[in-house]
Amino acid sequence: MRTAIGLGVAALLLVLAVLAALLAADVRGWEKTLREDDALLQASPAAANGRPDTHLGSLAERTLGVRDDVRARLAIGLYLQNINVPVRLDNAQQVALGRSRAEQALASVARSSEGARASQAETLLGVLVLTDVGPSNDPFQETAGIDPDQAQASVADFQDAVRADPANAVAKYDLELALRALLAQGIRVGAGQQTGAGATGRRGAGGGVPGSGY
Repeated sequence: MRTAIGLGVAALLLVLAVLAALLAADVRGWEKTLREDDALLQASPAAANGRPDTHLGSLAERTLGVRDDVRARLAIGLYLQNINVPVRLDNAQQVALGRSRAEQALASVARSSEGARASQAETLLGVLVLTDVGPSNDPFQETAGIDPDQAQASVADFQDAVRADPANAVAKYDLELALRALLAQGIRVGAGQQTGAGATGRRGAGGGVPGSGY
């Protein structure tokens, strides 16, 4: 009887040791992936997939508490993949879909976060909205001009970014750009006049003045 109990305990300890080793390997995999993704985001954002191969599913991800970090990195990756893609008549639909996915991902991060992370997401979202352009009918011009509705929506996103993190100088700069773009068209934005994309995830197609959100 004692021999059987001893064997059972030994087997249980062996299983626990194996699980601990697998968890440790998964933790190292996550740490390595996050480091690599940070480097890839600027050089090759499409390659930053944010998820390593694991032995124990999402256990290491939950243990490390990196789920929000992963979502933010993926959203930033989508932003970087789409922000500088020129819009032409032959790719307008594809560009619109790509920017829509990026805007929705950033809006989700902004809604579920606070502080600097929410502020960064709102800033990038505002830049996407401000530069959400339509193709020009002129074959020598890639995009149409700025759309006032887009500019007003981006103003709200930049304002939300500043409220989430008053130290975000980039959001303040981009807010000033959006306000100046509107003033150039004779439009003055007052409090309560605008609704940002952060609340709903996406605005319609418009035009843009480049921002500097990342």
